Amino acid sequence: MTKYKIAAVSLNTTPLDFLGNFETIQSAILSKETRDADLILFPELCISGYGCEDAFFRPSLWEKAKEVLDKIKTISPNQVVIVGLPIFFESYLYNCMAVLLHGKIQAIVPKLNLANTGVHYERRWFHSPKTFLHQSIFIGGMEIPFGHFLFTWKDLHFAIEICEDSWSSFKPSQVYNLAGADVLLSPGASHFAMGKQNIRRQIFTETSRSQNNLQVFTNLCGNESGRIIFEGGAFFASCGRLVKEGPRLHFTPFAITTHSFHLDEIRAAKARHFREPLPEPKTTFIPKINLSTLNPEEAKTSPFLVLDKRDESISPNADPTENLSPFEEFTKAVSLGLFDYLRKSKTKGYTLSLSGGADSATCAILVSTFVTIAKKENGDDHLTKLGWDEKKLLVTLYQKTSNNSPITEEIAKTLSEELDCEFHSISIDEMVSSSVSLIESVKGTKLNWKEHDLALQNIQARVRSPLIWLLANLNGHLLLSTGNRSEAAVGYTTMDGDSSGSIAPLAGVSKEFLLEWLDDIQKGNNRYISPKHSIQMLRNTKPTAELKPLTEHQEDEKDLMPYPILNSIERKLVYLTMNELEVLEELKKEFPWESKEQLFGYLEKFKTLFRISQWKRERLPPSFHLDEYGLDPKSSYRFPILSNET
Repeated sequence: MTKYKIAAVSLNTTPLDFLGNFETIQSAILSKETRDADLILFPELCISGYGCEDAFFRPSLWEKAKEVLDKIKTISPNQVVIVGLPIFFESYLYNCMAVLLHGKIQAIVPKLNLANTGVHYERRWFHSPKTFLHQSIFIGGMEIPFGHFLFTWKDLHFAIEICEDSWSSFKPSQVYNLAGADVLLSPGASHFAMGKQNIRRQIFTETSRSQNNLQVFTNLCGNESGRIIFEGGAFFASCGRLVKEGPRLHFTPFAITTHSFHLDEIRAAKARHFREPLPEPKTTFIPKINLSTLNPEEAKTSPFLVLDKRDESISPNADPTENLSPFEEFTKAVSLGLFDYLRKSKTKGYTLSLSGGADSATCAILVSTFVTIAKKENGDDHLTKLGWDEKKLLVTLYQKTSNNSPITEEIAKTLSEELDCEFHSISIDEMVSSSVSLIESVKGTKLNWKEHDLALQNIQARVRSPLIWLLANLNGHLLLSTGNRSEAAVGYTTMDGDSSGSIAPLAGVSKEFLLEWLDDIQKGNNRYISPKHSIQMLRNTKPTAELKPLTEHQEDEKDLMPYPILNSIERKLVYLTMNELEVLEELKKEFPWESKEQLFGYLEKFKTLFRISQWKRERLPPSFHLDEYGLDPKSSYRFPILSNET
């Protein structure tokens, strides 16, 4: 019984880095894991990078992508290699996969369904054909099939549907399957969100059951273009069973997951279980391309004559999935995002204003964590090869005023010691007083906390900004902004103060989640981070901005509302788009200890603050998409700067 082997490559690409992307693709094709594979599948748009945005409109980009494709096609001529790139054809730009074999481009397959929700805006750049295509395109003087086909390689029949095609309510694979596809290949650029891999597993496993075939999914990995993190996690689902899953959120340039299978087993399952669908679907003709007969002379030299001896490296009864908790997913995703952001920006490290609070502590811990994971996955000398000094990758600064309590400085200092990073502490009272005095001379009045509360709070945050920027510049570092999604929702940040930064790694999750994440670490549940004395001290204090005199006992939840309530209102209004009355009724069920009047007050306060804070969200640093929704106007949630709900 003949055995086939497919290699699914998860790849870390960079938009517009054609040389770097080519070198990574080449290394994957020549690796020992793919050496005896019949077919090698790469992710969507892996040649150009997925996140090129409006650079996709450049004709020079299309030409460079084809130049790289021309190089890839000859690397391993006797293996079927499938790679992604943009192709301009008959007035439209398409998101395509190229099928390579015998040193030639055998076909170009365009994407049918374009992702255009959430963080994806593919219809801005690409055309979506309304029907299955069967045309020809000329590339390098050669006429190449362009459209949707059933491919035959030796005895194997396979077809390709690209990312969103597999998520569509009507999947192209339904047609391919009726035409006789044994294997369905799904190359993707599917963004990370906590828990999303479980959804992918469900989709592909169920599709493989209903179609009685082998479904192969592969994905990009890493912080590709700044805001979106991809998680890798290639997998194989066969006839209703997830049989193999590759590494997720890997720090390596690529990861290869392979699966060997007997074709007769798939066909026997199809004969036993698959029945013609009724009522009959609309008949669509899918042309066939027989790759085995396109170049018989080169096919004879194939090194894969005896395939039956290839064995699978995983037991059929083994658990093929990597089960990460949402907190561990967050840990590894943001750590990978920070690692890639630093690496691809060619910067030396991060500088952080460490306040002794939960947000800045989380940022520091995640930078430290990416160092540990990067060394574990790539070798102890990897950071040195990148030109980084591990001891200087994170520099922290505590900027105190008379309004800061001794405990927050102790927390900041203790955490820095536990993370073994550079720590400094300075007093900024003199600079705050000088700034206040100058403006008092302009206004001709003495500022006081009763009348000028907000201005006196904000000046402290704004004085800190130029100092931490100066330190970051001297270090040759990026500046971390520590704000979370809850603060972004209600504008609980000082513009050009604590909002300053190069990247805001926590802006995609709520404050409630971050506090629970810290608690989970202290319970010993996080495989990447050990419990810390500093976290314990931190969690024994109430979240506070420490911008008012200590006698005021300032707390974030007194200024705003309890974080669980804020998070619940935000999700219902913004993500679920519920109306005000529906939200209020749900809040009464969730928080029965609060009065209806109090909950209504919180709801009205949130609505007002959310509406007037859009201009702040427009100016926040780039952030990562981490949850089921986000508030980043660039990638997740667009909202008018000027509006008024009545």
